[in-house]
Amino acid sequence: GVRFHDVTFSYPGFDTPVLEHFDLALPVGKTVAIVGENGAGKTTLLKLLARFYDPTSGSITLDGVDLRDFSVDALRRHLTVLFQFPVNYQATAAESIALGDAEQAIDRRRVEEAARAAGIHDRIMRLPAQYDTHLGMWFSDGAELSGGEWQRLAMARAFYRDAPLIVLDEPTSMMDSWAEAEWFDRFERLADGAAALVITHRFTIARRADIIHVMKAGRIVESGTHDELVKQGGLYCASWTAQTESHRPPIFSP
Repeated sequence: GVRFHDVTFSYPGFDTPVLEHFDLALPVGKTVAIVGENGAGKTTLLKLLARFYDPTSGSITLDGVDLRDFSVDALRRHLTVLFQFPVNYQATAAESIALGDAEQAIDRRRVEEAARAAGIHDRIMRLPAQYDTHLGMWFSDGAELSGGEWQRLAMARAFYRDAPLIVLDEPTSMMDSWAEAEWFDRFERLADGAAALVITHRFTIARRADIIHVMKAGRIVESGTHDELVKQGGLYCASWTAQTESHRPPIFSP
């Protein structure tokens, strides 16, 4: 698994820490959700895990080994990241999915398996040239996808990659609630046997995680399952109540 050990981090050129004496565990075989207000430091966790930056002090370990002891390339081969706004590669559907493992030749069988697992196969089969259709509008024969379909295509890349550490940043922001529920069922298969971190404002996603952490000002202030946090009556409970009552805005607004 992954552990943050007493991590303090400030972005270059800024003195104020985004994270201070921060501890977090991402166990293998568990999905961990992080919720909290904007500016709480949630996305910074992703950036540190991918080694866009290193901690100012403290350490992050993968199976007990400091991330700084891995080469950046070696570390990222163990990592799948799904961003809120995935890159819409101007490539064929097959090429876009196979970019999940760009060091290998495209395996069309694996591409289709990944697309089926992510729930995008049927949409691809309706494209003019199916998996050989150019996506995006750079090319005259290109086809456009909806925002939610691009997110599903990104998930297919993650299935194709099959990495042991999965990090997701608002992965369902462009999906409706019906698609979101199905998406999480598929994600659970992707995360089986991996360490998974989901950063989200969607409590319908967070509530299905094995462990939920609430972040505020660079610290974890509440932890537990959905039911445990609702019973605590703290920040999570207040935001859950607000998000499930249509006439009140959520505390942790996007």
